[in-house]
Amino acid sequence: MDTDVDYGALKVAVKRLARQHGFPLVGVASAAPFERAERSLLERIEEGLFSGLAWFTADRARFSCDPRNHLPDARSLIALGVSYNAPEAVDEPGEAGPRGRVARYARGKDYHREIGDRLKAYCADLRTLGPPGLAVKTFVDTGRLVDRAVAERAGLGWYGKNSNLLTHRFGSWVFLAEVLTNLPLPPDEPVRTHCGSCERCRPACPTNAIVRPGVVDNDRCISYLTIELRGPIPRDLRPAIGDWIFGCDLCQEACPVNRKAETAAPPAYWPSEGIGARPALLPLLRLSEEEFRTRFRSTPLTRAGRRGLLRNVCVALGNLGDPTSVPALAEALGDDEPLVRGHAAWALGRIGGDEARRALTDRRSLESDRWVREEIDLALGMP
Repeated sequence: MDTDVDYGALKVAVKRLARQHGFPLVGVASAAPFERAERSLLERIEEGLFSGLAWFTADRARFSCDPRNHLPDARSLIALGVSYNAPEAVDEPGEAGPRGRVARYARGKDYHREIGDRLKAYCADLRTLGPPGLAVKTFVDTGRLVDRAVAERAGLGWYGKNSNLLTHRFGSWVFLAEVLTNLPLPPDEPVRTHCGSCERCRPACPTNAIVRPGVVDNDRCISYLTIELRGPIPRDLRPAIGDWIFGCDLCQEACPVNRKAETAAPPAYWPSEGIGARPALLPLLRLSEEEFRTRFRSTPLTRAGRRGLLRNVCVALGNLGDPTSVPALAEALGDDEPLVRGHAAWALGRIGGDEARRALTDRRSLESDRWVREEIDLALGMP
């Protein structure tokens, strides 16, 4: 890099440009290895707190904690943040019946794509500011980089006891992104704020996933169970999921910092038609694969897939216990996906009643999948 460049002045311009591209939170951190984050991740992997994510290995954790694995001459990280705290949506008219809940971040457009487009435009302009030889690499959540550790080091916020990053302006309702560069920009200082004695997030978690301050058992987290888990949701955790069908906000809603957060999400993250905060569940249960893709195209809900989302809908209906759900759940007993059939059986067992028992009994004689038959037998054995 050019030694004649005023990197302090360049940093000011870099941050100003980030805000112009729609990143109200911006800070700069060194690209030194994240040793504390690496130790923490390795300890949690050893404890089995990521056992449901087979791909998240110790080797991956080590790789993610050294930015130079992505850019050998990396010197700085530009940490960026965007609020997704949008105005609450009203329920869609004409949709009677039980409703589920969707995590706040997933009610609008898929942030990976939207933020990715912003980053491309930002980096294009960044190259006009930087000296010859400028190199950049961008990350939006899915890249192998410890994004919350980057944001903390860059002064965007601090770790809450639910392990989320908390910011003064937007609370934890933020999407994070990073630009790794070989520019030797002067780093910002981390914030000194912390949660003190407050632990309101911990008892707010119905699955007791926050095992100690700042440490989450990923396999018990409702967000993992309803999004990343590909198989059956453990039976003992299904009742605690309540009416969440994609993600969960309970530990964030309990946080006092979030109650003061600005409602500042760009329109892209406002509730989309067909999603919203509380979608009607019975129409979801009848979606074909094509209808699922059409309805949720360009939204985060595609992550769960049709089979995962309908599994979650069945669990929510079982927990809500509305007898009007029985015909739709009985129909779901004939779904092509065993994952859906088995959770529909569980829901019918939870709701109970003669109609539910008849549907389960009729399906039992036709069911060829061993696990689904087991779910039916357990459902029929419920009082």
